[in-house]
Amino acid sequence: MNTQPLVTPAPSKPLLDVVFGQLWPDQATPGRPRLVAASAAVGLLAAVIVPFRAPGLAAFLSVLAAMAVVVAADRRLLAPPRLAAMVLCLLLATTLVLRDAAWVVALCLMAAFAVGAAALAGGRSVPGLVASATAVPLAALRGLPWLSRSLRVATSPDRPADRWRPVLRTTAVSLLLVLVFGALFASADALFARWVGALVPDLTFGDLFVRGFVFLFVAGVTLAAVFVAVCPPRVERLVLPAGRAVDRPFEWLVPVLVVVGVFALFVVAQLTAMFGGHAYLRRTTGLTYADYVHQGFGQLTVATLLTLGVVATAVRKAPRATAGDRMRLQIVLGTLCALTLVVVASALYRMHVYEQAYGFTRLRLLVSVFEAWLGVVVVLVMVAGIRLRGPWVPWAALATGAVMLLGLAAFNPDAYIAQRNIARFEQTGRIDWYYLSGLSADATPALSGLPPKYRACVRLAEPRHDDWLAWNLGRARAREALEGQAEPSSGSCVDVP
Repeated sequence: MNTQPLVTPAPSKPLLDVVFGQLWPDQATPGRPRLVAASAAVGLLAAVIVPFRAPGLAAFLSVLAAMAVVVAADRRLLAPPRLAAMVLCLLLATTLVLRDAAWVVALCLMAAFAVGAAALAGGRSVPGLVASATAVPLAALRGLPWLSRSLRVATSPDRPADRWRPVLRTTAVSLLLVLVFGALFASADALFARWVGALVPDLTFGDLFVRGFVFLFVAGVTLAAVFVAVCPPRVERLVLPAGRAVDRPFEWLVPVLVVVGVFALFVVAQLTAMFGGHAYLRRTTGLTYADYVHQGFGQLTVATLLTLGVVATAVRKAPRATAGDRMRLQIVLGTLCALTLVVVASALYRMHVYEQAYGFTRLRLLVSVFEAWLGVVVVLVMVAGIRLRGPWVPWAALATGAVMLLGLAAFNPDAYIAQRNIARFEQTGRIDWYYLSGLSADATPALSGLPPKYRACVRLAEPRHDDWLAWNLGRARAREALEGQAEPSSGSCVDVP
């Protein structure tokens, strides 16, 4: 009788391990039920205090609580490099209580997310930073096994139920006492009742739906960030394929020199227009100097972006075997970057003149900041070119971009736009009242100084008096600026030139 040896089949890998592979292994990361409970508590906090309030202190407290849970999950975030990133995230989040302009707050929160995700996942290269930004959303899927382990640990028979019963009993008794005494004091004192009403919302079916969504979203995002902290992906394994250097130097040198020549010709044209004066421009182009500088900002911004691509490609393709090869690369790319800075300066000057002629807007201010940031990135590339090595450049570019957004928020852009448009109106008599009416409460102190007949044109509305959880510095200053001012008469815009 022939007996075949029994072959034990190899255990199949879980599907998520197959999908994420070695880029994000989860080799039985220990479950941590306390972090799950803390994330749920953050979601509950946000569900109670955030909905139906304007963005302000409540939203900031929720973000602060989520950051505290994430830091508790990974103490490596307290190390100096990552701690600086977390401090930057916190400063960006403070715009929730400092500014009323939604566009500024949204940009700062997106920057805080990008910086925080890079700190959690450890991304430094361009692919690593992109992977870090996607790690938190993907953690909602990758972290399911870890979440299951955490829940099993919390309900494991090895953990005596007596450890949970005192906690539940204490919580129930405390809530009962708060409800009883809170109801008594609220019925006895109107001010206390108002404070309680700010903390305990009136619940309807629609309210429960909104608050349930906020709870799931905030708790889910916090829990996903916690999983990235306890089990970070290996984002730096995502690298671009190594560039193969060309065999002959002219293959990279000639195209780059052509670009350098075009840039040099553009710089010569700028200098000629500057020193040639209005008569020369009118004679050669048919344009006045004002019309000449009004055009081309968008094209110059695109040219700056493309230049960074040219530099990156040249670095990958140029041979660096000898000292001569390296010096040639440094001189050519350094010249190109220097000329690019001239283009950046030209673009910023053109936008400045354009704003002087047609008014200041959020978009024009934002693209000016973006162009200035591109100039900073070019300087970073030039510094890296000294040693032809710059693995720190992508992270530095992200950090400087976040810092510039923080500076933009501190600059109070809506107020600046209002001030500059009012100054332009006093000089030229031209102004877009409709656009100024759409600015946030941050601009109200600047606009409230207009004469009454002009204040009617911008329809300044006093921000609503929210409770202390919706406090916001921009709205508070707007209320102070409008306090005691007489209501302007309607129809006075007819008298505006």
